[in-house]
Amino acid sequence: MVQSFKKERQQLEDAGSKLLSHAIQAGAGSAEICGLYRQSTKITLEKQDYHLASSDEGTQLGLRVLCDGRMGFTSCNSLEVKDLKEIALRAVEIARFSPRNPNFVLLAAANNAKEAPQAIWDESLHQISLQTQKDWVKWMVEEALKDTRFRLSDGHLSLGSSLFLIANSLGTHKTEKETVASWSLMGMGVEGEKITSFDYFSEISRTAPGIQDRIVASTRRFRNSVLENLKTGPAKSYKGLVAFSPRAVTDIFLNALAYHLSGRSVVEKTGRWSLRDLNSRVLDPRFNLNDQPWLTDRSGFAAFDREGTPTHPLPLFHQGELKSFLLDQYSAKALELHSTGHGLGTPGSTPTVGTHCLVLSPGDETWDSLKKRLAAEQGRYLLVHRYSGQVDSVTGDFSGVAKGAEWWDQGKHVYNVKETLISGNLFEVLSKDLFGMSRETEVIDSNDSSPYLVANGVSVTAGQ
Repeated sequence: MVQSFKKERQQLEDAGSKLLSHAIQAGAGSAEICGLYRQSTKITLEKQDYHLASSDEGTQLGLRVLCDGRMGFTSCNSLEVKDLKEIALRAVEIARFSPRNPNFVLLAAANNAKEAPQAIWDESLHQISLQTQKDWVKWMVEEALKDTRFRLSDGHLSLGSSLFLIANSLGTHKTEKETVASWSLMGMGVEGEKITSFDYFSEISRTAPGIQDRIVASTRRFRNSVLENLKTGPAKSYKGLVAFSPRAVTDIFLNALAYHLSGRSVVEKTGRWSLRDLNSRVLDPRFNLNDQPWLTDRSGFAAFDREGTPTHPLPLFHQGELKSFLLDQYSAKALELHSTGHGLGTPGSTPTVGTHCLVLSPGDETWDSLKKRLAAEQGRYLLVHRYSGQVDSVTGDFSGVAKGAEWWDQGKHVYNVKETLISGNLFEVLSKDLFGMSRETEVIDSNDSSPYLVANGVSVTAGQ
């Protein structure tokens, strides 16, 4: 077994144990600690050049206590005994002056699922030198600037190793070690007087082998996609069929759906659906969405959540039927259900509800076939790659700018468009107006994945 972080783990464990003990001695009925030790190195880029190399190392502890239905929370980055005692006293004091809520709860978590991946640690990645990291950044910059029309605005490449701890006074005790490399770029294309809008990408890897090739390949794809936007022309205003790339599907539809799937939204009655809607068909029967927390190559991987609850792959929609909500312990108690392992967060705050890794299942036809059917149906249409705008969390109405959007005519990409607005309704797009989804899928920023999607009833407003 790899012994990296042996000393740091013992220090984190000892501090967490003391915090729990001090909290109970101060009068807490139950207590939970969330701890994180992390060390990282980061090289940032700015305006096509190296800007800053930095390293960071530290520990953070968060303490949550319950006192007769009242909650208190504090956090610190100290391991000193006197500071830990003060933090515990402060958390209990805050709880005593906080409003009582019958849904506040701390529970003993079950063991992690045996099927869950057991390790996301790569010792070779942990041992990567700063010089190697500099070489990777050099290759990324060189690849990006191979075409002089590309302008690099900013970016980074970082390596991080961390140890995460969740423990409470009811017997929960879980740790997880992680290594991760992440890189990103933001840039635009410039050719004469033509200037594209800014675009970005990010990726991660939890293992060292093959990283350099992935960095170069992802940078090349990004550069080429940005430069495609230099060929521009006017869109035409219309209402009808619009195609959405996997990134646009994630930005507009999946992120908005997550709000309505949150157990907190169900409890507060601010979401579209309630428990009565479970197992009812609320979207198009071709729509299948799952949350997949066990994908180790995704940034949302987790074997357990912020409260120590084990995670499992969770069907959210199956053939358009609503199958589950995203629950933490608070919303689960309020709804008289069990947590689904979706309490997310860091030691710096109390848990919130969120997704790990959304996976929208592919459709039943190829992207080429779907484009041909789309061209036959409408002829000219807009393909949206990115989106900048709002989605009304209550009504599902969305309205914003289609960025990196392509204008297609008779099955051919003619040019990219600027100053083009799109608007529609999330729930109509995913129900009665869903035209089709591709078999091909893409992973967006090393987390959520989606196919291409085509929907009717979307308004396109071209700029002057």
